[in-house]
Amino acid sequence: MPKSSRLRFAWICVALVGCVHGRFLDTDPDGVFQAEDANRGSENYSAWFGDSDGRVIYFGLSPFWELWWAEQGDSSADLREPGDHLIGRFDLENRVFLSPLLVRAGAEDVRSSVWDVLAHSNGRVYYSTYFEELGWVDPETGEVGFIEGHGVGFNEIVEGPGGNLYITRYSNSPSNPAGQSFGGLVVLTPDGEMLREVRFGRTDRQFTAPKSVAVDPKTGEVWLNADVFLEKGGIEFAMIHLDAEGKILERASDGSELMFMDFDASGNGYFVVDDAGTIELLVRRAEEVVSRFDLGPRIPGDFAQDLQINSDGEVAISFWSGSVVVSSERAGQQRWTRITLPKPRRCNPPRGRSVTYSAFIHEQRVYATLYCGASITSAPIPE
Repeated sequence: MPKSSRLRFAWICVALVGCVHGRFLDTDPDGVFQAEDANRGSENYSAWFGDSDGRVIYFGLSPFWELWWAEQGDSSADLREPGDHLIGRFDLENRVFLSPLLVRAGAEDVRSSVWDVLAHSNGRVYYSTYFEELGWVDPETGEVGFIEGHGVGFNEIVEGPGGNLYITRYSNSPSNPAGQSFGGLVVLTPDGEMLREVRFGRTDRQFTAPKSVAVDPKTGEVWLNADVFLEKGGIEFAMIHLDAEGKILERASDGSELMFMDFDASGNGYFVVDDAGTIELLVRRAEEVVSRFDLGPRIPGDFAQDLQINSDGEVAISFWSGSVVVSSERAGQQRWTRITLPKPRRCNPPRGRSVTYSAFIHEQRVYATLYCGASITSAPIPE
């Protein structure tokens, strides 16, 4: 096996065209679950990007936003102190936290934190840390693998055809933005072998930083959303559509913003778009938009951070502000309900400045990771 792709191992203890039909609910704070901070370093960790295998929610634990707010937008503030690389766990069946998975102990050269996680069909949980390693852990055995030789700057991870990993590289030089030369999409085998990388090189007018990624399971085509930093100052938002081999089929920066997208197992694509301040959900099948739902006006500063589809085809779209839009079907018609999730008083803005990240539907309830300590917030879905 070539050195560039070698793994190091360790062990740890351990729908029809229509419009939105929705209701807006307020819930009481009884659905909030909070765990003690497990980081042994000085930084306070909170829950953010998550994924679920249907039984457990796995989520990154990080001080990123708290440090960002304190340091006026310095994305590298996470590197100032050593800290453990931890993946939180919440048992959906018993509604309790499990002990977090320690994938790398804090040290002088371990200063980042876990960002995104992927609960893969092979049983592993893959994770990114952006500034440092990319890796995986087997939650049953505690085995950990570090995927090396492919650089840094990895952000969001999804599983694609053949179980391969599709990972966005937001920047090839995250700790030194002045030295960054490309962002990209990397496709790896589950064991970390590089299959291909599509790079978006820096030009004299812009730098393209891919954020989220979705793969059509039927065609292998890929969609990305990206921040585009302009050399003259300012930022635009781009949608990039690739074929199964990584060739760019379409790139659009038309003033609308693709906030998030995902596909269900049958190849239906769900795309959340801000079009001039109105949030729409577009359902695509192949190249055609088959449904369009109006999700209402965009709240200033709000963002559709994640879209999760469970094995029953139920959809949950989570927004930073703490609302989740969930799908249901009544008399053959797709319906959408917006639920406002509870927050502890200390997590409410402006003091708390907490944000909601990834939401999941389980047994007629919605559960979401809340960036305010290690928190899960939950509410019933109305019949």
